[in-house]
Amino acid sequence: MKKTLAILLTLALLLGLTGSVAVAEDDWITLRVECYDREITGLDVTDCWQLHYAQEHFGDPNKIKLEFVSYARWTEGTLLDQALNGSNAPDLCMTYDGGLVQQCIDQEGIWQLDDLLNTYGSNLKAFLGEELLSYGQSDHDGDGVKEQWYLPARRISRANVGNFIREDWLKALNMEKPTDIESFTNYLRAAKDAKLAGDNTMPFSFGIYAPDPLYNVRRFTDAFVDFTQVTKEDWFAYARNPEMLPGAKEGFRWLNTLYHEGLLPDTFALADNDKANDTALIMGYNGFFSQQPDQPWRTDKNYQIELEKNVEGGHWVTVNPFKNESLGGKTLHDMYAPAGLSIIIPLTANEQTAIAAMKYLDWMAIPENMFAMQNGIEGINYEGLNDDGIPYGVKSADDVPNENKMHAGDICFISNGLCYFDDAKNNAALALPFKGYEEDVKASYADSLTDAWTQISFTTTIEAETDYGSTVKSKQGEFLAAVVSCDPAEFDKVYDDGIQDILNSGAQQMIDEFRKAYNDGNYRGVFPGDL
Repeated sequence: MKKTLAILLTLALLLGLTGSVAVAEDDWITLRVECYDREITGLDVTDCWQLHYAQEHFGDPNKIKLEFVSYARWTEGTLLDQALNGSNAPDLCMTYDGGLVQQCIDQEGIWQLDDLLNTYGSNLKAFLGEELLSYGQSDHDGDGVKEQWYLPARRISRANVGNFIREDWLKALNMEKPTDIESFTNYLRAAKDAKLAGDNTMPFSFGIYAPDPLYNVRRFTDAFVDFTQVTKEDWFAYARNPEMLPGAKEGFRWLNTLYHEGLLPDTFALADNDKANDTALIMGYNGFFSQQPDQPWRTDKNYQIELEKNVEGGHWVTVNPFKNESLGGKTLHDMYAPAGLSIIIPLTANEQTAIAAMKYLDWMAIPENMFAMQNGIEGINYEGLNDDGIPYGVKSADDVPNENKMHAGDICFISNGLCYFDDAKNNAALALPFKGYEEDVKASYADSLTDAWTQISFTTTIEAETDYGSTVKSKQGEFLAAVVSCDPAEFDKVYDDGIQDILNSGAQQMIDEFRKAYNDGNYRGVFPGDL
């Protein structure tokens, strides 16, 4: 495939087609590009300002008609998998599902990108850099040379875990911010007893994230893991099964206790619990939640501004109480690898469309184009620029006309986060868009990068994860629902039976393959014991 593509690209150069992918002067082609839909009210990602901007500045000069294809953000992996299997996927796709990408490589269902990148991606290569590009390389054919199969988006900030508490509730209770699990639990109990939100008081916002049920939960249970009994090899072997690490059981027992004291919602396991949680957060019923570091102030779900509308003085602030005593009191936070989502070009895209896809990505990597696609229009999406050229007075989605609503990362997806091509500016920009809450955001990012370990990935195919990964996650969802809500007297049996059920569903095979990959040196990530 690589040699064939090299010949095609050489012919294109000889024919003088590098300025346009059209075969004839009057011919246009269509490039279908995947974009995420986060259900931002008034934003139609298939007909948004960013699409019109890209069409005018990239599509029209190159005779390429751009079409944005909308996939729901939280089910994108399943939707893309279905589209790939049905041979109707967009020409340019992105996903956070690393297993799906590896499957595409194994089945040779995507373009091998070296020649495309070298011929049409000079700006993109400079933006991503060799180290980051290496995340998308593998020696698929076994000839000892790694090829570029996907493009990793560049993460501007690697922070992932944010924990938030109601400052106004702490003041009402005359309590300091909790600094360990005991004082945090006392806060939850005191808030419930005081009925700080009346009969609707629910101190801990909690639910099951169906695509990866233990994704959020391990933020709490990792505090109970006994790292004196966990080797580095074990850490990587149980990469997808943190519920099986020594000590984690007590973390789930703690959640079970909170549930039976009425500190967690009894609807936490229901499919529509996310909407109920959103309502509870903005109405002021909750006293704690955990999401990404800037989540309370984001324009898609601005819990802080919405809370203020309903509760006078309502205020979310960062909190960092989940200490692991076996690590000397470290408050573990998982952080992203430098590689963000994965960008692929399915083989259903012909060579001319594949060239168009690479040229579009390269256009996106040019600073002025990225700035526009990420920030919008001065006076509409933001008030102006500071001395560093960073927008200030960034408007929330509610304050922007529908035709100008945007979500930067889902459209300008080669960059996971706002990028100003300078590390100092990038860091300064993290809090700047959140006018009036800059210090809150800075504090949250500081907490989220405290004792942070890089998430685990593997540089070889884990067949068992491909075969059993989705089944294991489904079983973990059942396990979480059961161990949190079961009768405390039955907890040990429910927990042990649930672990065995997960192991029987394919987790044991995954653990064995992960262990082998670790011992073969085919892994990336950080062991908290090394921090």
